[in-house]
Amino acid sequence: MGVQACNFLSLFQWCFRSKIPASPPAIVYPSKVIDWVQKFDESFPRLEKITKNGLYSLMDKEMQSLGPLLKEGQFICNSQPDFPQTAAMIDQLFRPRLSRLTMACQAAQKKVSDNAMVKEQDEKMEKIWEALGLPKSILESHADCARFLMDSRLAFKIVGYRETCGDADAHDVKIDGDGHPLIKIQGAFKRWELIKRQLIYDEKSDKILSISYPGSISQSWSYLYPCGLEPKDRLNHHRVVPIYKISASERNRLLAHAQTFYDTNAEVDRGIPKDWVIQFHTSPRRQFVSSIPPLPNNPLLDNVVRNLNTHIVMRLIAPNGDVYSVGLEMPMDSQNFLWENGLAKFLGTVTAQVNKTGDYEEFRPHSGRLVTSIPLSSQRADNIIEFFNAVGDVRFNFLRQNCSNLMGIVSKMAGYDIPMLTTVKETLFDMLPDIKYIPVIGPAAHKVNQAFCKAALGISAITPRRITDGVTSVSDAVFFIPRKLATLSVNLMIKHFGGATMLHALPDNTEEEDLYDAGRFLNFSRLIKNWQDLFKEQTQEVYHSKYFVDWQKQQKSTVVHPKTDRPRLAIVPPQ
Repeated sequence: MGVQACNFLSLFQWCFRSKIPASPPAIVYPSKVIDWVQKFDESFPRLEKITKNGLYSLMDKEMQSLGPLLKEGQFICNSQPDFPQTAAMIDQLFRPRLSRLTMACQAAQKKVSDNAMVKEQDEKMEKIWEALGLPKSILESHADCARFLMDSRLAFKIVGYRETCGDADAHDVKIDGDGHPLIKIQGAFKRWELIKRQLIYDEKSDKILSISYPGSISQSWSYLYPCGLEPKDRLNHHRVVPIYKISASERNRLLAHAQTFYDTNAEVDRGIPKDWVIQFHTSPRRQFVSSIPPLPNNPLLDNVVRNLNTHIVMRLIAPNGDVYSVGLEMPMDSQNFLWENGLAKFLGTVTAQVNKTGDYEEFRPHSGRLVTSIPLSSQRADNIIEFFNAVGDVRFNFLRQNCSNLMGIVSKMAGYDIPMLTTVKETLFDMLPDIKYIPVIGPAAHKVNQAFCKAALGISAITPRRITDGVTSVSDAVFFIPRKLATLSVNLMIKHFGGATMLHALPDNTEEEDLYDAGRFLNFSRLIKNWQDLFKEQTQEVYHSKYFVDWQKQQKSTVVHPKTDRPRLAIVPPQ
C-alpha cells in the first residue's frame, strides 16, 4: 500500500509540473552585452594587476567590487539572445571574458584564503601607508616593495626626512614613468626591481642586508641624509656619523634658544666659545611597551605613568649644521632573550650597542617630544664624540645599565650632573596614586595629610639636633630588620623576573665589577650572582629616566614638540 501511494504521488507531481512549464529564459539584447563588455574591459586589468603583486587586502576589495559584474555575466550567460547575431556576439566577445573573470576571481579568492593572516596585516599597512602620504599604486602592483619598506621601517625614515627637509625631490618613494617604485640609494634614485636583487630585510637581525657578497659577508645598510641607503651598520659602525644638516639660519636660531639654558643653570667653561649644541630628547608615553595598549587617562594612574621608563636620546649639532644622533640599542638576539618567555627574563643582562648612525626613536610616533638644548664648547663636543666612537659592546640591564645611565654619563661630560639613581622599592612606592584622587575619602584625607606634614615639619624645626639624631638612630635600629626583609622581598621579585639570568657571559679576561654608582659603564655578569646579592641594597638600585624628564621640564631651553601626523626630526624650536 505504501509503494502504491508513493507511485501515485510521483505521478501527480509529474502531471502538475507538466501543466505549469518553467519560466522562459530572459531575452538579452546587444546593448546589454556591449555594456557588460565595456565594464569588464575597464575593471578587469586592475584585478589582474593587483592579483599579480598587490596587497591581499586590496585583492579582497577588488573581488568584492567585481562581484556584481560577475553575477551580471552569469545572468547574461543563462539568458536567451534575441537574434543569431547577438548569440555570435556572446560567443565571440562575452563568453571568453566571463571565463577569464571567473578564473581570475577564483585564483584571487584562493590567494586571499591562503594568506588570511597576511591580509589582516595588509589592512593595517594600508592605513599607515595612506597616513604617510606614499603612492597607493605601489600597494596595488608592488606589494613586495611596500612590505620591504614597512617591515624594515625604512618608510618612516624616508617620510621623516621628506617632512623634515620639505623636499620630496630629495627624499621620498618616487614613481618612475612606467609606474615602478624608486628608492634613494647611495645618492641616486634606483628602481625597486634592481634594489630587490641587491638588498633584503632580515627579520632575524632587524637589518637591511646585502643578499650576497664574496665570501658570504653580510653587509648591513642604513638610510641617512642626504644619500639615502648606505652600506653602514647602525650597531657596528666604527664612528658617529651625521644623520642630517640644518641650515645656517636654523642653526643660529637653535643656538640662540640654547642660550636660555643659562636662565636656570650656571654656565660651565665661562669665557670659552660655545658654538656647538647638545640636545637630549625624551618622548614619555602612557604604555610599558608598544605591544600593550596605553594606560587610560585617569589621575589615579598618573604616578604609574610617571614611573614608566622612557628612552633618552642625545644629539650634537655642529657649527656647520651637521646633526649627530646617538642612543643605546639592543640587537634582536638580546631583545628576543628578554621577551621570549613573557617577563620571565625581563631583568636579565644582555648585550647592547651604541647606535652611531641615528637613534631608533628619532622617527617613532610620539604624543609630545621634550627637547632640551644646551650650548657646548668644541672641546667637550669632541670628548663626547670620542667617547661614543670608543664604545663597543655594553652590558645592558633595564635596571642598572640602560639609556638613562648612558645619558647621565654624557650629561656629566657636558658639565651638568643629573642624578637618576633610585631603588625599585622607592619606585614601587612612588607608583601609588596621590591620596587626593582616591574617590570619596580623597579630598579629606589629603587635607589631613597636609596638616600632619606641616605639624611634623614645625616640630622638627624646633627640636634640638641632639634629640633628632637620637630618634633617627633608634628608628634605624628598630627598622633594620624590616628594611632588610623589604630589600630581600624586592630582590626576590627581581630574581623572579630574570635578575639572575644573562644572555652571554663576560668576555674572557674581563674582571667582574660590583654594582655601584661609578659614573661609567660597568662590567658585570648579572644583577644577582649569588644568595648574598639578595640582601644587598645595590641589587635593587635603578637608573630611572623619570628624574631626567623632571629635570627637562624645569629648563628654560626645553621645548615640547607636539605630535605630528607624520614622522619628522624635532631639532629646531617651532617658530
